[in-house]
Amino acid sequence: MGIKKLICFDFDDTLCHTLKPEEGKVIWKEKFGTDWPHRGWWSKPETLDLDIFDTKINPYVYQEYLKAVSDPDNYVFCATGRIEKLRTEVETVLHKLNLSFDSVYLNNGGDTFTFKCRLFAKLISELQPAEFIMYDDRFEHLVEFEKWAETIDCKITIIDVVNKTTKIFN
Repeated sequence: MGIKKLICFDFDDTLCHTLKPEEGKVIWKEKFGTDWPHRGWWSKPETLDLDIFDTKINPYVYQEYLKAVSDPDNYVFCATGRIEKLRTEVETVLHKLNLSFDSVYLNNGGDTFTFKCRLFAKLISELQPAEFIMYDDRFEHLVEFEKWAETIDCKITIIDVVNKTTKIFN
C-alpha cells in the first residue's frame, strides 16, 4: 500500500511562533543596543537564532503533528517560504522543538505561494496519496490554496491554524 496521507506543516506561525519584524526588531535593540542591521527580516539567519529569540512551539499544531507522525503510512513534511540558505537555522529550530519530518522543503526562489503549489502538485503526483492535508496560517495563502485545491485530483484538506477551521475539497 502507498502513502495514505501526505501531510504538510508550514513553519512560521504554524508549527512555531517565530517573531515578526516589529517585535523582533525591538528585542534585537534591547539585547544589542543597536537597530536591526538589515533591510529585510525573513531571509536573515539572525531571525532564527535561538540565542537571541525564544521560538516556541504552537501547542495546537504540535498535537496535530503528533497524530500525523504516529501513522507510518503517512508522509509528513514541513514546507516553508524561508529560503534554502536558512536550512541549517530552520532545522536547528525544528530539532530544538523535537520535530522530525520525512522531508523539510525550503523555498528555492520566487514567492512562497507559487513555491508551495508546485511542491504540493509534484508530491501528490509522485506519491499518489489518498489524501493531502495541509496546515497553514496565512489568510491570503489559504484563500488561494482553496482555489488551487479545486483543480487537483486528490482529496485535499486545508486547516487554518489561526481560526482552527478545516475545509475539504474533492
